[in-house]
Amino acid sequence: MRKKLIIVGAGGLGRIVHDVLSHDAAFAETFVLHGFLDTRADLQLPAEMTCPLLGSPLTYRPQPAEVFIPAAGDPQWRRDLLAPLIAQGAAFHSYTRQASVAARARIGTGVFLTPGAVVSTDCTIGDFSYVDTYVVLGHDVHIGEHCTVGAMSFLAGSVRVEGGVAIHPRATIAKGVTIGHGATVGIGSVVLKDVPAHVTVFGNPARTIYA
Repeated sequence: MRKKLIIVGAGGLGRIVHDVLSHDAAFAETFVLHGFLDTRADLQLPAEMTCPLLGSPLTYRPQPAEVFIPAAGDPQWRRDLLAPLIAQGAAFHSYTRQASVAARARIGTGVFLTPGAVVSTDCTIGDFSYVDTYVVLGHDVHIGEHCTVGAMSFLAGSVRVEGGVAIHPRATIAKGVTIGHGATVGIGSVVLKDVPAHVTVFGNPARTIYA
């Protein structure tokens, strides 16, 4: 029997995840797309999407035949949405099928790698992180839990991204740089030195714009 897969988050990222999964024939052999969870009860989904809004992840009771995949772009929001499900022992699925993943890469639980992402040798991606289209992770990159790496970003070898980080599209992170917990890297930024926790950097070279 196929398991019911529920997407947590029905905004733009949720619709991307739905689109990827609904066009993967191999995925459909094991899972059936069952619906979305979102706190916005009045959210209108496109008419051609047959998956309903099932309720809020803050109050939903997971069932044994259900598995979940996160699809909320903001790391802190994702953490908050998933916490009640995790506390109830919900099962989470990691999707990596259409990405290029090196043999020694280690992928956590509830990770989504969008088609075209490249994960090089000896990388680690923590639980509940999202890596977008055409992201390239060099060797030995570490991505923490609940991170988002935006499309077409490049993280050079041995970059360390701590938990809850948001890296916006087309960012470049130089070799060996550490991005501190909860930090944000702005769109198109070139990061040449370590970023402290909970600050926002932007520009080329990236500078702190919010701390």
